[in-house]
Amino acid sequence: MIAKVYPSAADLENLARVTTETSSSANAFDYSKVIVTKPWGHEYLWYQNASVAVWMLCIKAGHATSLHCHLRKRTSLIVLEGQVVCSTLEDRYNLTPLDGVVLEPCVFHTSEAICERGAYVIEIENPPLKGDLVRLKDRFGRAGTGYESARHHENVAAYPYHPFTPDAQYSFGGLQFALHPLQNRTQAQQVCDAAQLVVPILGRLVAGRNVLIEIGEAVRPCDLDLSILPLLFPPVELLAIESVAFSSFAFP
Repeated sequence: MIAKVYPSAADLENLARVTTETSSSANAFDYSKVIVTKPWGHEYLWYQNASVAVWMLCIKAGHATSLHCHLRKRTSLIVLEGQVVCSTLEDRYNLTPLDGVVLEPCVFHTSEAICERGAYVIEIENPPLKGDLVRLKDRFGRAGTGYESARHHENVAAYPYHPFTPDAQYSFGGLQFALHPLQNRTQAQQVCDAAQLVVPILGRLVAGRNVLIEIGEAVRPCDLDLSILPLLFPPVELLAIESVAFSSFAFP
């Protein structure tokens, strides 16, 4: 299941009551060589280009992220391992591996790991603005605060740290990731035939006035009508996730 969520009246009403200041220093910082510790676990920058930032989140069992939103970013959350409940102000989504949600800007959301071994989640942000963060509620007293400062940064050597390298094969448990440059319908069909999930991380798939996939939007290929794509189109880079085998993890 991939659910797409748009801001509700409740989102906009609550957003009007809280501080909307963003952190320019957080937006400018290079996170590529640090682990960012959180009271619910940790996260690190898995991959970034000019259009998207992809983060790997490790959420400890029974812990949850703050109830927060982003003013400018589209966010796709995809569960890789474990079970997660993603809650908005109006709904709850029970997510297991390769399930996800696509959250448009201004949607308040929180993600909780509800299995005893915790969960791994990838978060795809477009555009890559880490300081674009509005916290409404938080179990750890962070409501109204900005993104974590340097005192929450730790050395990567102390954590499982495996950033994505586009020119090499990358696997995570039973999942395999690959980055595919596309310029025609045949290439798009070949990639989508083999993948369980795809996400454009540069460009978007468009057929005339129909946008099949926006940049940063996770989609199941079975939900796409690729036959309407033009034979040739401007370059797109597609992150594809394929399930190849089962493997379990030892959570830190």
